[in-house]
Amino acid sequence: MSKLMKAVQANDLDAVTALLGAGTSVNEQDPSTQNWPVIIAAYLGHDAVLKRLLEEHADLTVLDPGMQATALHAASYAGRTTAAQLLIEHGIAIDQTGPFNGYTALHDAASQGHRSTVEVLVNGGANRSLRNLAGETALDLAKRHRDAALETLLTP
Repeated sequence: MSKLMKAVQANDLDAVTALLGAGTSVNEQDPSTQNWPVIIAAYLGHDAVLKRLLEEHADLTVLDPGMQATALHAASYAGRTTAAQLLIEHGIAIDQTGPFNGYTALHDAASQGHRSTVEVLVNGGANRSLRNLAGETALDLAKRHRDAALETLLTP
């Protein structure tokens, strides 16, 4: 595993800052995992590390090697609300769909019942009417949680 990826996973902001300052590329794909620092920081909710990566212009178009999803998908699935907010503020494509299930980040957050993350996505402009490959909206997925507040957020 690369030094940068180890530092990101360890949530070691000082090490991340030192590595970037020494010339390590913020967009260095980890050779062993084939994943990207920005995706791992978002998924793990390492917000200060993620913010540092974003300040160094981390590529927000990279996709994880498994689901071919963005950092916003990763943050949303894991319920990392602050990470999702940071990514939106830095211009990530909010409505990008994954190739395997057609989920947007909003689908991911709703399917897991992450109300605060859904709220950030909706307030950030996520399209609530998009359907996944099974024809479901985020509201359809949220109904499984029987959370009236979540359903209200997703009702167009």
